[in-house]
Amino acid sequence: MTSETTRSTAGTPSTQDPREWLELTEYREVEEVLRRGREFLTGGGPAESEDVHVSLVAIDGREHLARRRALMRMINPSRPWGAEGTLIDEVFAEDMARLRAGVEPVDGLVHFDLVEFLRGIIWRFTAKFVGIDGIDDQEQTARFVALAVPLVNGIAIEYVPEDRRDEAREQARRARAVIREDLFLPSLERRRALVDAGTPDDELPGDLLTSLLQAGASDELIFTEAVQLLAASVNNPVLQSTLAVDDLLRWLESHPADRARIGERDFLNAAVKETLRLHRATRPYLTRRAATDVTLASTGRFVPQGTWIAGYLMDADHDPSVFGDDAHEYDPHRTLADPEVARFGLAFGAGPHVCIGRPMLLWEQGDERAQGVQTKVLRFLLESGVRADPDGQHPMTGERGSHRFTRYDVVVPADPAS
Repeated sequence: MTSETTRSTAGTPSTQDPREWLELTEYREVEEVLRRGREFLTGGGPAESEDVHVSLVAIDGREHLARRRALMRMINPSRPWGAEGTLIDEVFAEDMARLRAGVEPVDGLVHFDLVEFLRGIIWRFTAKFVGIDGIDDQEQTARFVALAVPLVNGIAIEYVPEDRRDEAREQARRARAVIREDLFLPSLERRRALVDAGTPDDELPGDLLTSLLQAGASDELIFTEAVQLLAASVNNPVLQSTLAVDDLLRWLESHPADRARIGERDFLNAAVKETLRLHRATRPYLTRRAATDVTLASTGRFVPQGTWIAGYLMDADHDPSVFGDDAHEYDPHRTLADPEVARFGLAFGAGPHVCIGRPMLLWEQGDERAQGVQTKVLRFLLESGVRADPDGQHPMTGERGSHRFTRYDVVVPADPAS
C-alpha cells in the first residue's frame, strides 16, 4: 500500500517527509526491489545521518562495485577475524574467564547480563577488523563502547523517534570527534606508514583501514566507511546473538534430542539462520527510490518513477506464502518449498547491496573448525552452560518491524568443569 500519513515513530517513515512512500511487506516484492539495483537506487536516499550518502550502503553503480571490491579484501577466512581464525575464540575465552573470576557466584552459578557481555566481546572483535588499535582490555573496550553507542545511533538517525533526534545528533557528533582524533587517526597513520614503506600484502593487517588505503581512498572516506562498518557490525551481532540464545534455549527445552548437536556447525548455522529470519533487531526497513517507472514482475504492482520505498524485512521474512503457515514460529529444521529462498530470508538484504559481512557471520565451507562469528559465539555460550536466569530480567523493546532485548539475564556454572 502507499502510505498516506506515516506515524512519527521509529520504524516508520517520518510524517514530515513530503516524499511519496510505498511500504512493502510481501517477501517477493521486497526481494525484487532489492535485487533490481539499476531500477531501485539507494543513492540520494532519505537518510539523515552524517556522511551516509558517500558510504558503501548509499552509492550505486560502478562506484559501489569498486568500493565493494576494496572492502572485500578484509573478508578472508584466513584472517584472524575470519572463519578459520581464532580471534573471536580468544576474546570470548578471555572475557568468560574474567567474568567467572570477577563475579561472586550464587549457589555455584554466575549471574550476568548477556547483552552487556556480548557487547564487550563483539565490539572488541569489530575494532580489530575495522583497524581501530588499542581496544585490548576491559577498560579500553568499555570506553570504546561508550563512544560507539551514540555514534551508532547517529548513523541510524532516521530510525530514532523525531522528538529525540536533535539530542541523538549532538551526542553522535561529540562521540564521532573523539573517535576520530583519539582512535581513528593514530590507527590510520600506523597503517599508512606500513603501506608507504612497501610492506608486502601478506604482512599488512588486512583490515578495513588498510584495504581502503591500498585502494587510494581519502582519509575522510576511510573514516566514513569505518564508522558505517562499526554501526553495521556491532549492533546486529550483539542483538541477534542474544535472540539466537533465547530462541535455541527455548527450542532445546522442548526438543532435548537436539542438545547432542550443539557442537555441530550445520545445526548451529540452521539455528542462527532461523533467528535471523524470525527477528529484525535494527533498521526495520530498507529504503530505495524508483529511478524509472517500474512494474514488479512478482506481483504486477506498478511503481512510478521517483517513488520512495520502505521494504519491511521482518514482515517479508514472516510471509506465510514463502515460509509456511508457521512462519511466525522458530524452527531450526524448517524446510522451504522454494530452494531459491535463503533460510535466513532477507536478513542480509539482497541484490548488489547484500551485506558483505555475511561470510564472517555464517560460514559453511571446510571442516567444522571453520565457523562464522555468530555460529561460534552461540556454540561457545552453549558449551559454557549458559541458560536463562529464571529470576532475572528479559525486557524487550522495539517498534514496527523490529524488536530486541535491552537486557537478558543468564547464568553459567562458576566452575567451567561442572
